[in-house]
Amino acid sequence: MPHSSNIPQTNALAPIFISHGSPMLVARQSTPAFNFLHTELPDHLDGAQAILIVSAHWQAPVATISTAQHQETIHDFYGFPDALYQLHYDVAGAPDLASTIAQKIGAKTDDQRGLDHGAWMPMILARPQADIPVFQLSMIENGSPADHFALGKKLRDLREMGVLVIGSGAMTHNLRALDRNDGPNADAWAEEFCQWMVENTKQHDIDTLLAYRSKAPHALMAHPHDDHLMPFYVALGAADDHYVCKTLHHSIEFGNLAMTALRFYDQETSIKAA
Repeated sequence: MPHSSNIPQTNALAPIFISHGSPMLVARQSTPAFNFLHTELPDHLDGAQAILIVSAHWQAPVATISTAQHQETIHDFYGFPDALYQLHYDVAGAPDLASTIAQKIGAKTDDQRGLDHGAWMPMILARPQADIPVFQLSMIENGSPADHFALGKKLRDLREMGVLVIGSGAMTHNLRALDRNDGPNADAWAEEFCQWMVENTKQHDIDTLLAYRSKAPHALMAHPHDDHLMPFYVALGAADDHYVCKTLHHSIEFGNLAMTALRFYDQETSIKAA
């Protein structure tokens, strides 16, 4: 069912960062993160003619864009209930548009790549009718925060083409530290790391954010490997220089898996979007 959006039209395509969480997200229907992705994120997709997702689960030696006409649902996870492998997000790509973007930003193309779970799982919740073309841009293999911030800056003009940029990763991602019993209490280190990231983002302290590995509290605990944070830097780079960052959602699952979602509104209309 289409959602009527309260987002100002000039900000309808402002970039978004979401935390996509565990593959079990779609099955755990009572969580705050599920409710956000299913009932609130849809409003933030209205106005997009196409959606470009940068997921933590696709890395390539150089930035690469999927130009497949039909976006295959990739079940890139193991050991989960059979029902998850039966889910399919039957959405079209946008080959011509994707090829144009690839040429514009100097990326390679891949006409076989579909959507990994970092892309299709949030979309199957937020836009189950699959009426907006979706395609992916890879991360840069072993790329730094600065590399991904620079990649995001190349995407700033995509709004003029009707394309919404979404970075899909995780604000914290330490699988070994998860509380598999999913108790009610969040680990203090996870909250502290999230607070540091959000505060510096809202203060526009880009240099500090790019050096998060040495400056953020509990950085190594929050991200033993930082692939799930790199989509944040792409979304940040795609934002206007004078963005105003709004927290769309924040919750923590499994003790320390932060499900933070942020949007980078243009300054001139940010007050209306608050």
